[in-house]
Formats: sequence, C-alpha cells, structure tokens
Amino acid sequence: MINPYLWILSIGHLIIDLGQGILPILMPLLAQSLHLSYFQVGTVVLAFTFSSAIIQPVFGVLSDRYSMPWLMPLGLFLSGLGLALTGIVNSYALLLLVVLLSGIGVAGYHPEGSKVAHFVSEDSKAGASMAIFSVGGNLGFGLGPMLAIFLLSFAGLDSILGVMIPGALAALVFLFLMPKFKKILEKKPSKQKSDSALNTRSDDRRSLVLLILYVTIRSWIHSGLIYFIPFYYPSFKGIPDPEYLVSMFLIAGVVGTVLGGPFADRFGGRNGMLASMAVSLFTVYPFIHFNGTWIPVLAFIVGASVISTFSVTVVFGQRLLPNNIGLASGLMLGFGVGMGSIGIILLGVIADHMGLPLTMNLISLLPVLGIILAFTLPDIRAGGSVAK
Repeated sequence: MINPYLWILSIGHLIIDLGQGILPILMPLLAQSLHLSYFQVGTVVLAFTFSSAIIQPVFGVLSDRYSMPWLMPLGLFLSGLGLALTGIVNSYALLLLVVLLSGIGVAGYHPEGSKVAHFVSEDSKAGASMAIFSVGGNLGFGLGPMLAIFLLSFAGLDSILGVMIPGALAALVFLFLMPKFKKILEKKPSKQKSDSALNTRSDDRRSLVLLILYVTIRSWIHSGLIYFIPFYYPSFKGIPDPEYLVSMFLIAGVVGTVLGGPFADRFGGRNGMLASMAVSLFTVYPFIHFNGTWIPVLAFIVGASVISTFSVTVVFGQRLLPNNIGLASGLMLGFGVGMGSIGIILLGVIADHMGLPLTMNLISLLPVLGIILAFTLPDIRAGGSVAK
C-alpha cells in the first residue's frame, strides 16, 4: 500500500515546481517593465536555474549530515515569496535577488522531500513511490503557466503577488506535519542498514558518474525539444501555434512518470532507462519530420518516453548512494536536470551557426548516447541486488 505521506510530499513537489512554469510567462513582462536586454533576461533565467537546480547537491550533503525537515516548509514559502516579489521590484539587481531567493527555496525542498519519500516507501515499490513524488513536480511545471496567466489577468504584474498563496498554505501544512516527518527521518539508520548491500565502492562511483551523464543527455533532449518546438514548427512545418505541442509533451510526461516507476520495479531501473531511450530514438526523428495528425501523436509518445525515467534515475541514484540519500536526490533532481540549461546554450550556438533543422536532427540522435550509457550501468534491483 502506498504511504499517504507520499501524496502530501507530491503535492508539495507540485507547488514548489510551479515556479518552473511561472517564470517563463513573467519574463516578457518583466523585460518590458524593467527595460531588460536579452542578455539580462538570460542572466535572470541562469540565476534561477543555478539557485534552484545546480546547487541542489549542496543541500543534499547538508540533508545527509543533519536532519533538516524544516527545509521543506521554508522552501515552499521562499519559492513563492521570491516569485511574488518579482511583480513589485523596480530594478534589475533586485529582480536577480528575488529570483535567487525563489530558486534557493526550490533547491531546499527537493533533496529533503525526496529523502522523506525514500524512507516512507517500500524498497520493492521504490520506483512506483518515487513516481508519485515526481509526478507532482511534472504537474507543477505544466500548471505554472496557467496559474501565471490567471493571476496576470487581474492586474498584470501587480497581481502576481498571489503566487505566494499556494506556497504559504503548503508551508503551514508541512509545519503542522513536522513532528511526523521528524519521526520518519529518525528511522533513517535502519533503512540505510537494509540498503547497505551496496557500499560506495569505486564501481559505484563510476556508475554514479555514468548515471549523471545519462540524466544530462535526457535533460538535453527534454529541454531542447521544449525550447525549440516553438521556433521550429512555425518556421519549418507551417504550424503557427505550436504551444499545444509543448503542453502535450509535458502532459504525456505525467503519464510516462506514472508508468515508468512501476516498470522499473518490475523489470529493473536499467531496463527502464534503456526502454525510454530506445522509444525516444525511434520517435523523435519522425516527430521532427512527419506531418499532419502524426505530429501531436508523436509529441505525446516522445514526451511520455523521455520523461518516464525521472523517478527511475532518482531511485537508481539512491541505491548507488544508500548512505547519502539527500546527495543522490540533489544530483538527480537538481544538478543533472540543471545541466539541461548548458545543453540549451550549446544547441543554441549550433542553431545560430548551422541552422535549426540540423540542431533538431542532432537532438533526435542524442538517445543513442543515452542507450550506450544505460547499457554500461549495473542492473540494480530492490535491496541493492544486482541482476545477472
């Protein structure tokens, strides 16, 4: 039976990741209001990515060393507060400051939240349990733009203060549940003991590096498609409003996450990662080149396959680092995913110099690297056992 606290943690994950979808909607208005250049817009996005994703392993290390369940309510509150303040700041410097504040809140929640999710889940159902936690984040990413548009419809940037309401309410709920979360984390030694079949050996460190590279490749595919679909399809496929394809891609990711976790529990995490990249390899290229009704169908299949391993890689990382659950979570949810921003920069340079069609074709070939990396990983199952 799924622990009910997983659903609470998933809702918190949904609320914390609303900002991932809200900020892109706010940036055009903020750029106009504060007279920002494209470089400054890029710096704001980089500041949010750095503070919300890339520094997550730092919080993960602190989470492993000290019990810090208070990071969850604090993170929920700060993430909403920072975004709310973007509507009233009057300078570029203050905008950077409040975006960094919001990002730090996001970074604080993820390692601690996923660590608690790990401790309340059965090891034989770790994939399904982490899928429940992860699907909240996927929904938050998709619902963020809708919340931003809804709030902006009242009074523009002046009404964006409302984005702090979900985070503030969730923070109060998590504060109320703090004694329960502390009890869950007090069971940490016994849970780690059951996972100790895998120690952090040199082979495990090698596997961890390969897993991070796999997550990086997946993030490049994921981010590349999300950011370049709105440019590619109007110019090269004659689709004037391709935003629905992005929405379909993200919604399919929710379905993929729900299916990917149980699949990994049944057949193993490595096989889940192999299946994800194999399906992506055979569907991304047709998605780019086919026409008509095939485009939305393929958008759904690609989204489901690419995003299906978000929870799988978190569980895999936690099994590689059984005594550093927070660090493993930070690496998989934060650093690895944050590397997608670097991928966008590299792919953008290629698109500027060699054209967007070539760039999209390169994205369609990235699953080959993902398959190679997945093949090199050990087939770790529940309890730290390695399948032959």
